[in-house]
Amino acid sequence: MEFKDNQDLDPLFVGMTRPPLVLGVPMEFFGINFILFGIGMIAFSSLTGKALFFLSVCIPLHIAAYILTEKEPHWMSIYITKLTRCGPIQNRAFWKSNSYKP
Repeated sequence: MEFKDNQDLDPLFVGMTRPPLVLGVPMEFFGINFILFGIGMIAFSSLTGKALFFLSVCIPLHIAAYILTEKEPHWMSIYITKLTRCGPIQNRAFWKSNSYKP
């Protein structure tokens, strides 16, 4: 079987398979970051405290999530699925991993 250089290939259209994004991050993470931002705005009374919280916590989290989204668009869905389906169990310390039967 020979490989042809002008073979017709149908590339996967990634735009149709990407999760919904807000400012380059998944909607779930944007909601978490927005809630964290709101808590920071309530917690700090001074304007400089609010600005420092925004610049030191919310912006770096958003940048890290943006980089993760560039590498793997479904990272938030994968993480949520892992947390909901593969939670830690009581004999984790003994087996050094999740073991559901003794």
